Amino acid sequence: MTTSRETSSQPQYGVHALRDVMMTMRDGIRLATDIFLPCHGDGRVVDASEQVPALLVRTSYDKTAPEWDEVIPYYVRRGYAFVIQDLRSRFRSEGDGHYYHTINPWEGDDGYDTVEWLAEQDWCSGKIGTLGSSHRAITQTQLALRKPPHLAAMWVEAGPTNIYRHEAREGGAMSLQMFGAAHLHALDSHEVGNDPEKAKIIFDAMRDMGDWLRKFPLKPGETALRVAPDLEKTVFDYYYRGEYDEWWSQESANQEPFFDQHADVAVTVSCGWYDNFVGATANYFVKMSHQNESPTRLVLGAW
Repeated sequence: MTTSRETSSQPQYGVHALRDVMMTMRDGIRLATDIFLPCHGDGRVVDASEQVPALLVRTSYDKTAPEWDEVIPYYVRRGYAFVIQDLRSRFRSEGDGHYYHTINPWEGDDGYDTVEWLAEQDWCSGKIGTLGSSHRAITQTQLALRKPPHLAAMWVEAGPTNIYRHEAREGGAMSLQMFGAAHLHALDSHEVGNDPEKAKIIFDAMRDMGDWLRKFPLKPGETALRVAPDLEKTVFDYYYRGEYDEWWSQESANQEPFFDQHADVAVTVSCGWYDNFVGATANYFVKMSHQNESPTRLVLGAW
């Protein structure tokens, strides 16, 4: 049997799910979080007598998405708690409805508060690792800049660290795939909610995306994203702000100038050669390997 400081390469546990745990942030907003704990064959869930480390994913893409269906039991059966959380103003989490695609200034604080909340639980060993790709990678970097004391390791996959350079204006002009991506985020935004008329406007635009792209230049209020005003605002910031300015330089849009504040923990950064963010991944590795005493690893593959 594993001890409180060990995990196993072999599946030894069952899975006990705690769904929609409402985790309170420093400003009182509660974030919906699913926690999956190892349990024994007789149903006993790990507790203070056999604490386990936790793996954390913070996502804008719905914590109940099927992409995690095989990942979660793999880790939990091997002695990890697996925690997945909807970001503020996404899906089942609370918030004021404001959500600006991948440029949300509160993610660092929310990530810090989540890591430290987990560390206080009686079943937790106090060691928290983070993982996830794309936006889930960005949220990892944002919380690492806050240096939560119980952050122990990170696996950052295919994530931009400078939205201007890597994501929104790659090559100089607006990357139009971000216009399409904003519609996906709008469809399940709190601004659209359960309003079928607003949802239809977004669905129709997604179906006719090619036609919409041929309509450019467009102005605010002229796109389907008008039903999700924060996301429309973000898209037009991407579109109009051709020069790198103070908006692009905020920490939530560009973490690179703040890398000297990054937690010194074990980091793996990974990407595919053909991914948009391969340059960002390589730069992240170089910076962390030079700056941190903890081990840093790079994984690149032909995918």
